[in-house]
Amino acid sequence: MWQKIFYNYRMKTLLVIDVQEKYLSYYDASLVSRINARIIAAKSDCDQVFYVRNIGIHGDNDSYALAKDLLMVSDHIYEKSFPSAFTNDSFAKELKSLNITDLEVIGVDGNSCVKKTCLDAVSAGYKVTLNLRCTAAKNEKIFEKTLEELTDAGVVVINT
Repeated sequence: MWQKIFYNYRMKTLLVIDVQEKYLSYYDASLVSRINARIIAAKSDCDQVFYVRNIGIHGDNDSYALAKDLLMVSDHIYEKSFPSAFTNDSFAKELKSLNITDLEVIGVDGNSCVKKTCLDAVSAGYKVTLNLRCTAAKNEKIFEKTLEELTDAGVVVINT
């Protein structure tokens, strides 16, 4: 019986994408507060919290710092130079090694890095949920089309 329960258990990770100081001026001032509230809640309903930050194509760490007010609850911090978090092999391998099955994605920008990460996660076989309450996009009109594309790809979109 315990084997059946173990095999049906889903390992969930909250994935925080590109919540970085240099991007915050483009978004609602309350975004980081909403993200932090979700991170606090994730401590009870997720197995892990992972952070991914863009470092640009040239690997510029200094100007791509995570937001100073972002709540950090784990050491799972990964860097990427391209839109998808899955372009970082260490990130992808860590998800597999921890037997993660479900990803809840939050962060910025919904039309670029969040979108590409969600699509690559679905392609890799993960159950993906995009939490709109904690996700922002620069262009809302384009984001409407992005949400249709994500939904069509199998991403579950929530707003809680």
